[in-house]
Amino acid sequence: MQHSLKMGAMVVAGAALVAAGAFVTALSDETAGSAAPTVLSSKMTVGETATTTTVPPSAPPTPVAEPGLKATVPCGFTSGC
Repeated sequence: MQHSLKMGAMVVAGAALVAAGAFVTALSDETAGSAAPTVLSSKMTVGETATTTTVPPSAPPTPVAEPGLKATVPCGFTSGC
């Protein structure tokens, strides 16, 4: 029992080391070289601004919402069953 626990811990530690190495390698490849990073312009050059005006409605179509279907109260939820 003790041997398999030690072996499992070694496998987990080895996998963690491999993952850390891959992470460091990926970061070092991304920052390697002397080329400056590309900076993109933030100016928007497509289309024009359109402004529209709308008249708000004078009153809402339904002043109070009412359910379309009403259910009956089952026995046990009222005092008179």
